[in-house]
Amino acid sequence: MDKIILTDELFLGDGNHKIVYAHPTDKNLCVKLLRTPDDPDFAKEMRYRKALGDRANSMTLLTKYFGQVETNRGDGYLFERVIDFDGKPSPTMLNVLADTVVYRDLLPETEKLLLDFKRAYFDEKFLLAGVDPDNYLVQKISPTERRVRIIDNIGIATFVPLAYWFDAFAVKRAKKYWRRFVDLMRTDYAKIFSPEFLSKLAEV
Repeated sequence: MDKIILTDELFLGDGNHKIVYAHPTDKNLCVKLLRTPDDPDFAKEMRYRKALGDRANSMTLLTKYFGQVETNRGDGYLFERVIDFDGKPSPTMLNVLADTVVYRDLLPETEKLLLDFKRAYFDEKFLLAGVDPDNYLVQKISPTERRVRIIDNIGIATFVPLAYWFDAFAVKRAKKYWRRFVDLMRTDYAKIFSPEFLSKLAEV
C-alpha cells in the first residue's frame, strides 16, 4: 500500500492517546496516529479485538479496524470513520445529550437511543474501560434510525482478562460499567430524564 499523505486539512480531532485524520481519498475511513508508540490504551483495544476474532465484524457498537498503514506523519492505524447516512460527521453522545438539555422536544428520541444502546450493549457483551459519553458517536443510519458507536476506552487493562473468554465474566463486567453509565446520567442529566426512565435504563 502506498504511503498515506495526511495534511492539516484532514485533521478530525485528538485526545490524550491519539490524533485522528480523515483518510485523504475514502470518506468512510480515518487514520489514527498514536502519541506514543507503546500506548497502553491502544494495546488494550487491540488485545480485545484479537480476542473477539470474527465476532468483531458483527458487533454494531464496535467500529471496523483495517490494520496498520504508513503515513507521512509516522505509523498509522486505519479505522472505519463514523459518519451519518448523508455523509455528515456523526455527533458524540455528549453533543446529543447537550442538545436534549436545550431542546426538550428531543427527549423521546434521546430516550429511545439510550434504550437501544442498552440493548446492543448487553447483546454484544461489550467490554468498556470507561463510560465517557464523549467516546460514543451517535450515527444516523437513515432519516429515522440512529445507533451508538464506541470509539475509545475499549477493552480491559488486566493482564488476564477472563471476560474475553467467559460469558459469565463478560456479563458481570458489562453490568458494572452499565451501572456507572446510568449513575452518570443520574448525576449530570437528572433535569431531563425522569426517575422512572432512569430506573428503566438501570434494569439489567
